[in-house]
Amino acid sequence: QIEFKHRKKIRSIKAGGMLSTKIGRGMDFKDVREYSYGDDTRFIDWNVTSRTGNVHVKVFHEENDRLINIFLDISSSMLFSGSNDYNKFFIGFQFLAFILLLSLHSGDRVNIVLYSDKVEEIHKDVKTKTEAYKILKKIYSYSLLNKKTSHHLPFQLLKDRMPRKSVSYIISDFAGLSDLGLYRPLQELHELYAIRVSDRSEEKPEDKVFKYFFINRIEEGTGGPFYRSSFHRESKLLAQFYRNNLLHLRTDSELGKEILYFMSK
Repeated sequence: QIEFKHRKKIRSIKAGGMLSTKIGRGMDFKDVREYSYGDDTRFIDWNVTSRTGNVHVKVFHEENDRLINIFLDISSSMLFSGSNDYNKFFIGFQFLAFILLLSLHSGDRVNIVLYSDKVEEIHKDVKTKTEAYKILKKIYSYSLLNKKTSHHLPFQLLKDRMPRKSVSYIISDFAGLSDLGLYRPLQELHELYAIRVSDRSEEKPEDKVFKYFFINRIEEGTGGPFYRSSFHRESKLLAQFYRNNLLHLRTDSELGKEILYFMSK
């Protein structure tokens, strides 16, 4: 059995005893900063605001349990495994399991969302390893056949249904991704990470036959030569939105090495 330590410093034995830099009603005043969309107006510092002419809010250290949201894309395209024995769903599942167990070890609360073009399942407030293992077993046996994707769904859930100031991981191949600029305000409210899973053959098809393979429209059962250029367009969109909060895992990746390096940055 392997236990993992979180890269953040744990401050107490109590569940979720972690020093947060997010704004909140904590014991210790930290600083003031300019108001951002979504900030609690109760924390406006009127003295600084009147002096500078710009609205400022107070920032506090806050010790509480963090909420971790893990979104896993279970659309049909995640079944692809062109150059390896493992498909993209398996790689995404491995990352989900890692983050889930790591978060529970740190005393955090975890929400797990399985989505396609709709919410398939939500497991709320997972707190124990016994509960986690039951959920993982269920997820691993989930059917991915004939499911399409809505890459905007996780953002809509974060906006409408999830508490603010969470840490959220979105695990997907992001095939067919469109511009995410509309959701930039959410980056002020949540710590967002994208985990992109892919197969090397998607990035650089080895022969002309593959270019016409069904991967481009695997969720619809049709194909075309479009996917290769689409992959690099999606890569650019992800890099622009997530910047350093983007991890790319391939079906032939050394998962442990890649994940530990990413978490230690």
